[in-house]
Amino acid sequence: MALMAHCGRDVRWAVNTDDREAAPWFGEYRGRKGVLAFFEALSQVDLVEFTIKDVIGDGELVTVWLHVEYTVPGGSEVKMDEVQMWRLKQGKVESVDLFPDTLAISRGFDAPSKEQSD
Repeated sequence: MALMAHCGRDVRWAVNTDDREAAPWFGEYRGRKGVLAFFEALSQVDLVEFTIKDVIGDGELVTVWLHVEYTVPGGSEVKMDEVQMWRLKQGKVESVDLFPDTLAISRGFDAPSKEQSD
C-alpha cells in the first residue's frame, strides 16, 4: 500500500467509538503493521462510494469530511458521513482519528442478512 510510505514508524490509527464490538475494524492500531491490520479488517466490506466532501488544513493538522457507502457481509448497506483528523509530523502521518457514524455502521452489522430476509 502506497500509504505506508507516508506513515511514521509509530503511527497511531484510531476509530473513535464507545462500542468497539460494533464493527471488526473499530479500535486503535499502532505502527505500520497496525495500519495494515486496520485495512485488512475493513476489507470485508464492499466499497460502493468514497467521496471527499471537504479538506481543511492548518499546519500539521488536516481535517477531512467524507461520504462513504458500502455493503457489509450479509448484504446490508451502510451510508454515512465521516470526519477524519490527520496529524502530520515532519511530512509523515503521525496519527489518524476517525469519527464515523457508528450508529449507521452498527445497524448495518445488526441487520438481518439478505439471505435471512428472503
